[in-house]
Amino acid sequence: MYSQCRRNLNPRVRVRYVSPPQPVITPNEFPPRGRVIIGELPDNVLLNIFRYYLDVSSRHWPRLVHICRRWRHIVFNSLQTLQLRLFCTHGTPVAKTLGCWPTVPIAVRYGGYLELDPPGPEDEDNIIAALKQPGRVSSISLTVTSSLLEKLSSIRGPFPELEDLILLSRDGVPLSFPSAFLCCPRLRCLRLTSTAFPALLRLLYFSPNLVDLQLHEVLNSWCFSPEVFVDALSGMAQLRSLSLHFVSTTDYALQLSQSESWGHRVILPVLTRLDVRGISQYLERLVARIDAPRLGDIEITLVNENIIGFPNLREFVDRIEMHKSHRRAHILSSEHSISISFIHPGAPACLKFQFFCEPLNEQLLFMTELCVYLSNFLFNVEDLRVSTTRPLGQGGSDYSGWRALLDSFTSVQRFHVAGNLSTYVVRALQLLGWEGDTVIPSLHTLYIAEPGPRHAPLREAVVATMVSRRLSGHPIVVEYERLRNINESCGAGPPSQQVMIDMLSDDIFLNIFRDYLNGAPRTWPTLTL
Repeated sequence: MYSQCRRNLNPRVRVRYVSPPQPVITPNEFPPRGRVIIGELPDNVLLNIFRYYLDVSSRHWPRLVHICRRWRHIVFNSLQTLQLRLFCTHGTPVAKTLGCWPTVPIAVRYGGYLELDPPGPEDEDNIIAALKQPGRVSSISLTVTSSLLEKLSSIRGPFPELEDLILLSRDGVPLSFPSAFLCCPRLRCLRLTSTAFPALLRLLYFSPNLVDLQLHEVLNSWCFSPEVFVDALSGMAQLRSLSLHFVSTTDYALQLSQSESWGHRVILPVLTRLDVRGISQYLERLVARIDAPRLGDIEITLVNENIIGFPNLREFVDRIEMHKSHRRAHILSSEHSISISFIHPGAPACLKFQFFCEPLNEQLLFMTELCVYLSNFLFNVEDLRVSTTRPLGQGGSDYSGWRALLDSFTSVQRFHVAGNLSTYVVRALQLLGWEGDTVIPSLHTLYIAEPGPRHAPLREAVVATMVSRRLSGHPIVVEYERLRNINESCGAGPPSQQVMIDMLSDDIFLNIFRDYLNGAPRTWPTLTL
């Protein structure tokens, strides 16, 4: 292309200015806009790509380390950042895998939960091979059989990187705690079943960083007093969840009642969940020494038949301010136990007490005695629900026990009754108290399941209750709660309508699992537990 011609000083000479030649670029040689060669990316960018690919496609992720030497170097130098673990599970070639990944932390997963299969004889050698590298083991979840317990005695510690330790005893095998696990400075989750003192107590003293502590079926708690056990928890400033289930005998209950409590309270500043089970004398002295200002979810289960008062228990719950604002209570009577739960609407906190006993008259007696000590909680209860799942032939006709229990609730305005013994619970509302006082004087609405025929016992009890309360000057309104089947619950309805998860069909569950697998593959295995 020629430029514009101009005249020079010499009118006879003409000069032409020509632009420099431009290279010709074919479509195959022109780089697309915004595309960068991956080899030019810095290590931190590649690390973020690896982390994203690990979350999205965890099954095919190991192929990345075989692309080139540089990628393999980035992965092996970022094991903690990527949170990589080498899982040793059923069917895994452990010996070969340990050699191929010599520096990756090991997670031994052979059971550990009732829903999972225990290790077989062919798995025990793989477990021992993995545990013989204690410096790499970061997580252990085992269902311990008698044969595996013998082999665990050959393991030598310490386990400096171990953070999760879950040991489940199989077929009632007493778990003599292996000495190799007594030195785990980084232990944060400890869950043991059918274990015993004193090795357990030593482990607690040397595990100050625990966040989740679960000890179930503790066999010989009689070796140490509740005060000694609580002292072992004194250094756990990070403990958030505590679950203790003790196995004790009647002779031990008598021995405890004759001894005196001692010691100061132990402060657990971040503890939010407490679940204890055992005889009342042991649990009362144990919880009396626990001071947890943030405690919200509490479950206390008493297993002995002779319950002698709750003075220490009352002092413990009175220190928990958040539970004094509960507005709902739920009493559930089953064939083997009775429980009461205090719930605050819109908050996850819950206070639950449970008694294991079968005769209904004993259940009502124990619960009535407990309610006397929980007057601070009952005063705020406005919504009460009573559910019974006992068979009709197992008592319940003596509604004086129900009347004594319901007489403790003086502020209830809404009362829900459900279950096989609904007729007897409703009849307790129509009786006048010993001094002419009406049971639950503040009640204004009764919710029950829709009765059957016209002359059904429940319908007759409802009519008699409405008449008697109107005559006593405390009228009530009765509303029937019609039971919905699954088709109605899953059909069109208001957005706030809730459906119980056990009402969903298998194909709906499968779709939920598939969506959860695509959205969060790393945490998906928890659904199977």
